[in-house]
Amino acid sequence: MSEPSPAAATLIDGESAGEGSESSVSKGERTRRRLIELAIERFGERGYRATSVSEIARAAGLTQAASYAYFENKEALFDAAVDADAAAILRSTTSRVSDLPAGQLVPMLLVFFLGSLNDHPLVRRVLSGQEPEALRRLVNLPALAELTDLIATRVRAAQERGEVRTDLDPALFASGAETILVSLLMSVVQVGQSTEARRQMGVLTIFDAVLRPPQG
Repeated sequence: MSEPSPAAATLIDGESAGEGSESSVSKGERTRRRLIELAIERFGERGYRATSVSEIARAAGLTQAASYAYFENKEALFDAAVDADAAAILRSTTSRVSDLPAGQLVPMLLVFFLGSLNDHPLVRRVLSGQEPEALRRLVNLPALAELTDLIATRVRAAQERGEVRTDLDPALFASGAETILVSLLMSVVQVGQSTEARRQMGVLTIFDAVLRPPQG
């Protein structure tokens, strides 16, 4: 059996942390996680149409029929894989910005997301436009809503400390910031990274100007 990819390792660790130790997880749940891990890798490498449930099941040591006990069809397995890979990159990225000032939060989220994409092949494939049917699902994930809530909470706390202008609605700002993040990620993945540094500096400048409290 192959070693888990970084994305799959994050998925397994994250789910284990929320559900107890690996030894307490049922065999059925471990099998389900393994199917998702393999689906992230196979769908990420080859795409939805070129990947079959039977090859994922074989790699997990199951028959195709047995795999349907966990996911009723190929679409359900693909959706679960997209959800898991996206949740994993969001979880690992947000954990790295806990100590950053509010003005640097969104630009650094962009930097960390870009730096992590190669470890999350299915998210990268969806952002690149190669799986257009999955893009709507990606941008409406509960994990993305949690990111928006995090940004709003951090901005609100910074307002209370006098670090951010108080006439800004934290919830509206967070919603706009999330939209900008997703749009920039799609742009960099689809167009290439030749202007990545310029974009990052531009984002930093914009958010610093928007959040900075009035002087005097």
